Amino acid sequence: MFSQLLGGNLQYDATQLEFEEPFVQHPESAPGILLRIRPFKENQGVVDGAGLLQSVHDVTTNFRGKNTSDHHSFEVWFDEGKVKFFMHAATEAAADKFRRRVGNNYANSEVFPVEGGSAFPVIEPDEYVAGAWLEMEKLPYYPIRHHNSEEWETDPYGEITSEMLSLDDSKVVTQVVFRPAKQSWTGGDRFKHNSVDDLAHALRQGTSVGWLNPRTRPASEKDKQAAKTIEQQRGQQAFHVNIRVVAISVDKDEAEARARGVAGMFRKYYNAITEQGLDDTPVWHRKEAKRAQVLRQHVTRMADREWTDRRMIMTVDELAGVAHIPNNEIETPNIDWRYTQRGDRVPADAGQYEPATDSGDANERNADNRGHNGV
Repeated sequence: MFSQLLGGNLQYDATQLEFEEPFVQHPESAPGILLRIRPFKENQGVVDGAGLLQSVHDVTTNFRGKNTSDHHSFEVWFDEGKVKFFMHAATEAAADKFRRRVGNNYANSEVFPVEGGSAFPVIEPDEYVAGAWLEMEKLPYYPIRHHNSEEWETDPYGEITSEMLSLDDSKVVTQVVFRPAKQSWTGGDRFKHNSVDDLAHALRQGTSVGWLNPRTRPASEKDKQAAKTIEQQRGQQAFHVNIRVVAISVDKDEAEARARGVAGMFRKYYNAITEQGLDDTPVWHRKEAKRAQVLRQHVTRMADREWTDRRMIMTVDELAGVAHIPNNEIETPNIDWRYTQRGDRVPADAGQYEPATDSGDANERNADNRGHNGV
């Protein structure tokens, strides 16, 4: 239906945004506080990520009970030839909490506010942009795959970050915006209909099949297992979630390939028991001028860390899977790791791993051929 309104089938079609000058988001003019994280390889990865998210599950409501909680974001950038990690806090208090929790949960990792440069990758007027957002295939009561589910074997971040690798002058951003959900999120609508209990009960009753001669197909073992999994959502802390992707390159084909590839990698979170997954929707319009307009809007929303309700809700475990600081389980090259422990002497050759100026990053790229041109 959505694609019909736009006049065709949705597709990845990178477009120049008709900027007269570079699009730059300066830290001092950006809302909230952007924190850069340089993770130490030896950490608990997604497990510690769940603890970090629990620490910022602060639900606030107005006098009518409406959720007025702040939203924050976790971001992975491929920029200046490196894969970098960021957290965006809505307030200074939240930023301080993030800093302390990262220090406690991710020993030896470095976290600091971004005060110079830009708070979002710069987009030049001659660069092409392609983007997407993610949506859940089914109701959010059906969980996606996460580290405490039976199907979790490897961290999908390995494949997502590998897919982000691009030409050194290209840029890719994945952004997960989240805000705490009220404890009543599994209770259904305002009349307490369509709750997790209702859904689990319906799954155990079997499925109505046939049209002329309808009959009830008994619940399968998979239905019963899905019902049990859904019931376990009750009482869990959860977040409203919005996931966006953007790719930027002077090469039109490269921007399209990176946006399509990275967004598509989120299918790795598909849960075969609940049949829940994440579908990517390209930012597109059949008319080029209109397409440039909707892509500019997409980029502006990402740079401003704007909240858009996609009706996605994830428990802490689910969200930790798509928004966490990785560890040495992933083997993607060019990740901006921190290689020294607190109190260690910095090795003589470790200068390339410390925060660098723009010229320093450029020198490093020239000195260390990353071998990913043309990826």
